[in-house]
Amino acid sequence: MAGILQPLIRTNVALLIQKIALLDLLVARYGSQASDKFATVCPLVGASIGQHYRHSMDHIELAALVASSVGNDASSPIVGELHYDMRVRGGTLEKDMSLSRQRLVDVIDVFQSLQLHAEGEKLMTSPIDAYFNLSADSGAEIALPSTIGRELGFAAHHAIHHMAMVKVIAVQTLGLKEGELPHGFGRAPSTLIFDKNQN
Repeated sequence: MAGILQPLIRTNVALLIQKIALLDLLVARYGSQASDKFATVCPLVGASIGQHYRHSMDHIELAALVASSVGNDASSPIVGELHYDMRVRGGTLEKDMSLSRQRLVDVIDVFQSLQLHAEGEKLMTSPIDAYFNLSADSGAEIALPSTIGRELGFAAHHAIHHMAMVKVIAVQTLGLKEGELPHGFGRAPSTLIFDKNQN
């Protein structure tokens, strides 16, 4: 896994910057109504931009913070843990654009501190257990063995899919034009590469 730290940081930070750019666009377009638009539930999707931001940020922030905490001692044999389904739903992060924006900035800061970590590449292969609720029948979390690098990649991939839903909300419910959104917003890198190669 040599050389994956910087691409993972760049990818996650680029997604967070895109999210901030959309918030800025909402403010520029709707002014004092921007927070209402942020919290408007799209009938097609059944959720708001704020709800998708909060959910995808829960994953990115958790992965970044666990990487940062494990990063304090990359030589430690202790396996870290990520509990993706232990999160707070609803609340102010889904409605308050200022708090959501600050959260984005704070997580960018966490990624920038990871970038300076002396043992960063070694950190990417640090073992971690990722816990998920894979069935609503039992409610039991299932632990899947992974690495910090894999989970930072998962968090970015997961965010892109939620950003695709945000794009639907922004265009279908809020009336923004797709061309107004940050370039590549909600589109997987493989799709962008495919499209580029078709031209």
